[in-house]
Amino acid sequence: MDNETVNESLEESIFKTLSNQIRRDILRVIGEQKQMSFTQIKNSLKIDDSASLSYHLNTLQPLTAQKSGKYTLSELGQNAYSLINKTAAYTESNSTLNFLRGKIPLVIVANAVLWALALILTSQFEGMLIDAIISLVGLWFASNIILHALLTRVGKKSCLF
Repeated sequence: MDNETVNESLEESIFKTLSNQIRRDILRVIGEQKQMSFTQIKNSLKIDDSASLSYHLNTLQPLTAQKSGKYTLSELGQNAYSLINKTAAYTESNSTLNFLRGKIPLVIVANAVLWALALILTSQFEGMLIDAIISLVGLWFASNIILHALLTRVGKKSCLF
C-alpha cells in the first residue's frame, strides 16, 4: 500500500468516525476533561449500554489513547476536538448573525421612529423646522449606513476560524 492510499484510508476512516454524534460527544467530554475513565464517559454522556460505548471507543482509537484505564485524546484527536469546537462556534455565530440580519428592517424602522421623535422634539424647542428636518434626516441616513457597515463587517469576521 502506498502513502497516498494509506492517507486516503485514514482520512475516510476519521471522517466516517466523526460522522457519528455519539463519537463526537465522546471526543468533546474527553477533550474537556483531558482524561476520563470508561465509567466517567458512560455517566457523563448517560449511555446505558456498556457494549455500545465500548464499540464507539474502539472506533475512536485513531483519535484516542488509553493509558492506565483512562482515555485521552491523541494528537489527531486533539485536532478533531478543535475542529468540532470550531464548527460549533461557527454554527453558533452564523445563527446569531442570521438572526441579526433578519432583524435589520426592524432596527431600521425603530431607528426611523426614534429619529422622527427627535425631529418632533427638536422642532418644538428650536422653532426652525426645515433646518431640523434636514439635519435629522442626514443623521438618520448616516446612522443607518454605519449600522449596515457594522453588520456587514461582523458578517465577514464570523466566517473566519
